[in-house]
Amino acid sequence: MSKKRIKVAVVGAGFSNSPDGRERWAVRTHVPALKALPDIYDLAAVCTTRMETATTAAKHFDVPHAFDSVERMLKEMPDLEAICVSVRPTLHHQVVMAALRAGKHVYCEQPLGLNTQEAQEMYELARRNNLRTVLGHQSHYEPATLQMAELVRAGFIGEPLAFNHAYFVSNQIVPRPSHRQWVFDGKSGGHPGFRSGHSLDRINQVIGRDVTEICADMAIQVPVRANVDGGEPIRSTQVDNTNYLLRVGDTVMGTMQTCFTAWFGTGSRFELYGSDGMLMLDTVELSNWDKKTGQGDPPRGELRLFGAHADLAQMMKDPIAPERLERRFTEIPLDDKHITVKGIDRGRATFLVAQTWTAFHKAIGEGRDGAPSFRDE
Repeated sequence: MSKKRIKVAVVGAGFSNSPDGRERWAVRTHVPALKALPDIYDLAAVCTTRMETATTAAKHFDVPHAFDSVERMLKEMPDLEAICVSVRPTLHHQVVMAALRAGKHVYCEQPLGLNTQEAQEMYELARRNNLRTVLGHQSHYEPATLQMAELVRAGFIGEPLAFNHAYFVSNQIVPRPSHRQWVFDGKSGGHPGFRSGHSLDRINQVIGRDVTEICADMAIQVPVRANVDGGEPIRSTQVDNTNYLLRVGDTVMGTMQTCFTAWFGTGSRFELYGSDGMLMLDTVELSNWDKKTGQGDPPRGELRLFGAHADLAQMMKDPIAPERLERRFTEIPLDDKHITVKGIDRGRATFLVAQTWTAFHKAIGEGRDGAPSFRDE
């Protein structure tokens, strides 16, 4: 892997100072992740829509340059090599296109665009300019997910047959601060299906095949939630619950549920069953988090990998009732090779983003796109 330091700027790195202690995504993840990777990245600039907020972020993270204009930043810093786009989806197209026209590699949060036309234009410009791209599906580099995919490729479960992916969290039922109002606006947040994008990416990645058939049911079950800032209640035009029936490849059948209205939700769980065994990702809760000292990045829990491989020869010798096989799986230790970032708790989003930045650096050095890239969106 090339060890050349890549000079990068982050667009969208403004503090929110949210009363719940949860910072904006760029401040919460991208900037700390890049600062934790000084051997391969040189975080040279941050950019927001106001000079005051950009300067505050630059001083806090010891970043040398602050800007309130993407165009001015690109003009005054021609030596920038990569741009991180972590702004509202309505602005993705504008910022990404400016970066690509300036000849910069781009890491863009998902969804890439508000519609297929925007996404296609960004992909085509990156391709024509021979620039590398990656999408913010940071769970793609979650260590347990990487190992699960590796075991499936190695035949641990035989031929994949059926799966269920569930994601239960409380993002759209708990009281939220005013600055998060845009998340609940369907027009500002992109297509409602994007909220299931991380789950779909994991399913495709682990099984190694694309979704070929899909049937979806979507609803807004909680149209209003309290405003922790004391203002008007926050209303929603964005779906908060989705259920899918999926066919992956020609033969694998499964279901996927994404629920953003689950009080005390269980997080992610992915069960995959094959002709010779099973594998399961499950969320394990970590220690308590202090919003005053937690760096704006509340952990959602750590994924652990469990599994079991059927010993058919032994079962022929000593038959076993089907009921006695249920939950007969054990935890599978993770291979260190899947953990490329040290010093950040695995349960934090910062860790996953740092893993993605590490993989993107390798991809740029090898002259290829990251995974998933704009082409995959």
